[in-house]
Amino acid sequence: KFVRYISKLVYDNGHRTMCLMKARNDEKKKVIGGICYRPFFKLRFAEIVFCAVVGHEQVRGCGSQLMNHLKEHLGKDGVTHFVTYADDGAVGFFKKQGFSAELNQPKKTYNGHIKEYKGGQLMDCKLDPTGVASLYHGLGDGQNVQDGVYPKGARVEVQFLDKKSETGHRWCAAKIVNSKVGKDGKIHYFIHYPGWNKKWDCWTVPEHIRPDLNYRVDP
Repeated sequence: KFVRYISKLVYDNGHRTMCLMKARNDEKKKVIGGICYRPFFKLRFAEIVFCAVVGHEQVRGCGSQLMNHLKEHLGKDGVTHFVTYADDGAVGFFKKQGFSAELNQPKKTYNGHIKEYKGGQLMDCKLDPTGVASLYHGLGDGQNVQDGVYPKGARVEVQFLDKKSETGHRWCAAKIVNSKVGKDGKIHYFIHYPGWNKKWDCWTVPEHIRPDLNYRVDP
């Protein structure tokens, strides 16, 4: 029954899943954890349907790594809050991720959109748009993000307007070539799109950049 229940959630067209993979020695990468979520972009929040990590990888920060990835990923899409129904065994984990039973938004914001679970504790979390990027490591050619600044060679995604998309924009894979401080006092990045002619290389600002999750270093 549990497997059927999880499968139903994962394959629901309204749900999306982010997985964490790891390779041991020369073995192929295996999924060791994942977060299933449902975004409500127009309402600027996402429901965490479930978060799970295999037993032998728990208490190693894998769940936190997944949650931080998701915060960065959806934060750049305009999501400002996460909400979930946490069972008794998961309340402690969600508290560590910044969730609280003292809701940041009125409960009516979520009513009619998320599924209620008997015995679960309704909790939400307000995302910090300025403090997530510095949590990430392993960007680019083994380099790290320092104080939220992307190094040369970092693999990222750059935002473009796209009226046909449900979020109003889309993301394209790119690579940081250089950076400088602009007249506005912000860091500007010169980016290149792998596989595209260099004539498309351009400068952009941090607000239009997020890490490319496909280039994460495994835990």
